[in-house]
Amino acid sequence: MSDAALAERIRAFVEPRAAAVDACQASLRDGLVFLHEAGLLDVGVYGRDAATDFERLCEVTATIAQFDMSQAFALWCHRTCIEYLNRAAPGAWLRTEVLPELLEARRLGSTAFAAGMAHFLGGTPLPVTFRRDGDELVANGRIVWASNLEALFISVTAAVNEADPTDRLVFAFTEADGVEIPPGPELLALQSTASSSAAFNDVRIPGRQVLTEDFEGFVRCVLPTFITVQSSFCWGLTTRALAEAERGLTGQREILRDDYDRLATHARDAEATLRAFAASEDRATIAPRELLALRLEWGTLCVESVALEAKVAGGRGYMLHSDTARRMREAAFLPVQAPTEVQLRWLLSRSA
Repeated sequence: MSDAALAERIRAFVEPRAAAVDACQASLRDGLVFLHEAGLLDVGVYGRDAATDFERLCEVTATIAQFDMSQAFALWCHRTCIEYLNRAAPGAWLRTEVLPELLEARRLGSTAFAAGMAHFLGGTPLPVTFRRDGDELVANGRIVWASNLEALFISVTAAVNEADPTDRLVFAFTEADGVEIPPGPELLALQSTASSSAAFNDVRIPGRQVLTEDFEGFVRCVLPTFITVQSSFCWGLTTRALAEAERGLTGQREILRDDYDRLATHARDAEATLRAFAASEDRATIAPRELLALRLEWGTLCVESVALEAKVAGGRGYMLHSDTARRMREAAFLPVQAPTEVQLRWLLSRSA
């Protein structure tokens, strides 16, 4: 971060809790409260704040990810949901009643929008359908993956009219709406992120929870935040892995110096691109292909950097409760997080 004092304040809170968070013995909600109290939870909202504020959010996310990927991931979920609700119409319930709860971390923000992004970018079907019944929607379908699903929460997803594939909208749901959320599966890492699926079986969604019926316009506005903050936690994890690798490049391990230099140079170039996107005066004008290329670049770079750290660490990094082993588990998530590496490469191949 450009602000060394702020970076140290974040480290002092996040780093000592990382092992407990990984073991589900400390709450990610507390981390969001800390960020709210530090004035960092809602900086850089599109259409409201300056581009320099959004760059600060990306720096904060990366700084957190250096010490605890789970906390950075929870911030991404929460912060993206803030972005969603800020797109609600002035005076709408979601904006006047629920958004203030998110801004103070009194309610968790969840993003269940991976399928919506995939539909927008590649035309894949939306898994949730709706029909109208008076002022309400009746929703059916299943969201495979969402996080921060711990009461109180609010999540946002996209749906398509069961009788008209051109009729798409975005709505919010909470734990009070009768959505079936099974206990979360056991994960290799990020178990504390309260991740699970969500099933809609004739769930009635009040009209006040419809965010917008302009599906494509909504996605264009939120996609840059969604992808750039994702790329930022990859940036942070990469930075920490490379720092740990560099410290260990002594003796025989000097043979890995060229690998380190290559990755470090790549990371500096990728950081410059991310910062340029974050500081754009209107990030909604950034071409989706450029955003996806950045996310693929950072995900790949992160996996390779953590692998290098593990090689340098040797056997001590293979110990189950070492920080290196935790970062290996965290990095393993990146190729499968939506948009997955497969989706990213497929989408980029189509637009080549």
